[in-house]
Amino acid sequence: MDWSTRVTELLGSRYPIIQGAFGGFGNSALAAPVSEAGGFGIITASALRTPAKLREDIMRARSMTDGPFGVNLSVGLCPSIDEMRETAIEERVPVIFTAAYRADDHGRRIHDAGLKWVHKVVTIQHAVAAERQGADAVVIVGLEGTAFKSIYQLPTLVGVTTAVQKLKIPIIAAGGIGDARGLLAALAMGAEGVYMGTRFLATKECPISQRHKQKLVDADPWDPEFKDRCLAPPRAEEYENIMKERGSISQDEWLVRLEQVMFRHEPETGLKIDSDWGAEEALRIAGGSLAVGVIKSVPTVKELIEGIIREAEEILAGAGPLGRLFGSTHT
Repeated sequence: MDWSTRVTELLGSRYPIIQGAFGGFGNSALAAPVSEAGGFGIITASALRTPAKLREDIMRARSMTDGPFGVNLSVGLCPSIDEMRETAIEERVPVIFTAAYRADDHGRRIHDAGLKWVHKVVTIQHAVAAERQGADAVVIVGLEGTAFKSIYQLPTLVGVTTAVQKLKIPIIAAGGIGDARGLLAALAMGAEGVYMGTRFLATKECPISQRHKQKLVDADPWDPEFKDRCLAPPRAEEYENIMKERGSISQDEWLVRLEQVMFRHEPETGLKIDSDWGAEEALRIAGGSLAVGVIKSVPTVKELIEGIIREAEEILAGAGPLGRLFGSTHT
């Protein structure tokens, strides 16, 4: 079956499956196998900590796969972000993702270099702004996803189905997606690709401990540790207070305090702009999304992606409602 969408055409991947960014450990060890298996792997610049190490990891990824992969720049979190961006440009990484905050200045530089720019957001309002600023596509993360939250964030279903009515550029759905049904649901909602973070944590290649991988296998989405973290947006009063402080304190200090509000962490556990994250620290902060509900094993990346595609095709050709409605046109 042909899985081409505007997203696969933009990224150059075989399947519309994108691996999420991971601040403490998102390097070529995971990105290259994802790309080799037909998905789109992402190297997270902040995980490499310096432009020189980022360059080395890009070269390492190219030695591991001929498939396309990208680099993620999280505005406000990535150290030496301008230098990291220039390194990715010099290495001609075809698609650069940005995330967390407004990134139109980075987008312009990426476009000037002849590369593609995808921006990750958590609200429809920011997706519309990113389109206006020239992004080639947007990732929209629903509440079911982990990490950064907004008081205006919507669940994945409502967010994507609403966004497709407002945007002309391709949408990539994220938040709680981790299997064939999630992929098909996202496409049915109007997205043209899926962005999976938590599901790729529980793969053999992911450089985190087996203990954390098994924890994801054993977890249920209604476990408070996952449910409460994912479905609890920031407190509106705290958000409004921190927004009022913008400009009255240094940008770095303001970003740290904003992180504490958006991640719902106390000050002593807040993120640091120049933090030397490891895998354990990154997992402590992000943890996992409600996609834990579909994690039942720890396969290789190739087994995971091929399994998702195979099951999706079986659903479309099977005896269920999608098979009855569309099977004959997808075989």
